Amino acid sequence: MNPFRYGEVVTGKDFCDRPELVGRLRLRLESGRNTAIVGERRTGKTSLIHETARRIRGFRLVHAQLWAVKSIDDLAQRLIDAIISTQHRRSSVVESVARALGSLRPRIELDPHTGHPGVTLAPSQRLSPQGLQAVFDLIEDMSRRHRLAVLLDEFQDIRLIEDADALLGAIRDRIQRQKGIAYVFAGSIRHAMEQTFRDPGSPFFKAVSVLEVESLERKHFRAFLDARFRSGQRHVPDLSYNHIFTLSEENPSDVQQLCAAVWDRSEAGETIGPDQLQRALDRIFATERKGYEALVRPLTDIQMRCLRGLARLGGDKPQSKRFLDGSGIRLAATSRRALNRLVALQLVYDRDTNYKFFDPFFRQWILARFG
Repeated sequence: MNPFRYGEVVTGKDFCDRPELVGRLRLRLESGRNTAIVGERRTGKTSLIHETARRIRGFRLVHAQLWAVKSIDDLAQRLIDAIISTQHRRSSVVESVARALGSLRPRIELDPHTGHPGVTLAPSQRLSPQGLQAVFDLIEDMSRRHRLAVLLDEFQDIRLIEDADALLGAIRDRIQRQKGIAYVFAGSIRHAMEQTFRDPGSPFFKAVSVLEVESLERKHFRAFLDARFRSGQRHVPDLSYNHIFTLSEENPSDVQQLCAAVWDRSEAGETIGPDQLQRALDRIFATERKGYEALVRPLTDIQMRCLRGLARLGGDKPQSKRFLDGSGIRLAATSRRALNRLVALQLVYDRDTNYKFFDPFFRQWILARFG
């Protein structure tokens, strides 16, 4: 069985421990302090939070995923689903949740995918920020029975909702009056998280402490990976590990994705070298090809030149003469517009004026496909 896990929440033996971060977050959860956790996608933020909560006896974590949340109604529904999913006696809880949300005209319905009962808000509703009051009352009532933390994952996407500042203000006003509940605001779009928690004009300015989640320390992570490779009698020399970390750009989930592909494309007793690494990359390309093609298909010629330039030349100073000449773009302003579009499409992101690919294997596919 392939021992590498990626693209999912991992805990226990599948979690590569981060003792310092776990310790700092645990203190915040146990004391009911609110925390913002910022880190690039797939650096393990969500797993860190779940594993830390798991280590606290009698603790419950309400995990609401807010990625691409569209409206206050959508936000309320995701919070309700998260509350119900933490309960062991689901059927009786659904009824009590529906009664508690009477003012929101809830309906009890079966989930067509799982068959479990759930609570659905009336589709015709248009909630105001104050309309979330009943949902936060539910969370507060739950905290009287259990030690509790609430994870609002990809929290920066709340800014996509109309009148986001009023909504953020209403949320802050409500949660700062809830004692003993630790709220965790996790986000992967750095500039949006900083706008929310570090901009003096934001309702959440200085409202929480911020923890940064970076890539795992290489030596520690390698020991974790090596134990898994050895369980399948595979030997990975220093040079191959260097290539794995370089191709994955040190991102923990991407490192594990590449290691999983290496495992699948090798046999027990093998020493992992360039051939196995190339076969592993080819496997990832084959798996992701349709998605990658869908990403590049709508791009204009200039945007595609810019993307190829970023893949080949790197993202440092992409409006310099070197970058413009190398990518075949005439004007710096043209490159800037193309970059802004690639950022808006979330193909790349700006990290301290250095543009990087969200998916390092997409970069490798661009290089392999387009040169």
